[in-house]
Amino acid sequence: MTPVPAFVDYEFAGRKELCLCTATRSSRRVLIIPPLFDEMNRMRKMLVDVMHALGSFETSSFLPDLPGTNESLVALEQVSLADWSQSLQACARKHDISHIASFRAGVLAVAEMESARHWIFSPVKGATILRTMMRTRVAADRESGLNTSLAELTEQAGAGSLELAGNILGSELFAQLNAAEIPDMTSQRIVRLESDSKPADSHIAGSALWLRAEPDKDPAMSFAIAQDIAQWMEP
Repeated sequence: MTPVPAFVDYEFAGRKELCLCTATRSSRRVLIIPPLFDEMNRMRKMLVDVMHALGSFETSSFLPDLPGTNESLVALEQVSLADWSQSLQACARKHDISHIASFRAGVLAVAEMESARHWIFSPVKGATILRTMMRTRVAADRESGLNTSLAELTEQAGAGSLELAGNILGSELFAQLNAAEIPDMTSQRIVRLESDSKPADSHIAGSALWLRAEPDKDPAMSFAIAQDIAQWMEP
């Protein structure tokens, strides 16, 4: 029987953050690290489908709210990449997790968790995510009659907060993400879409949901991802 998702929590910096969980009787537990910003919104349905499918493989999964996102009471502009890293370490400790499945730029938040085993889907460096959001901002400003450039937005981010795709980023988070490269973990498995020619340990069929205009899902891809994760976690 597939477990019903429920909310648990973890504590970071004296506050409780929520974590969606599908718990099974198995000792196999994986921490799901979501994509960042608007990519997270577009892929959340898919991630929940992955969690459902993992339950059918007798694998418990945990999808945490990063501080400053979703139901978190912390303002995003007060959060740094280091905060995300430390919060995820706290979540993993509380729920006894040694396997981590990261999606897109989510892997940047677990770069310090070297002792864990890492499954990584279509990783991307921080500068790429920021550049995509800044280009969207430039296009939106142009429609409003404003002439904004990437250089001007970068300069603004260095001086203070910057609004990108509905997210208010502080200068520290912007700078840390802009410098963040895809980590090379000691124990890792990288998975990409079949349409992606970059090197990977495996390629699966599916859709680049992070490019869609609205949140969407791909049930076949979600099942394939869950199956790959479950097989990777086998002793």
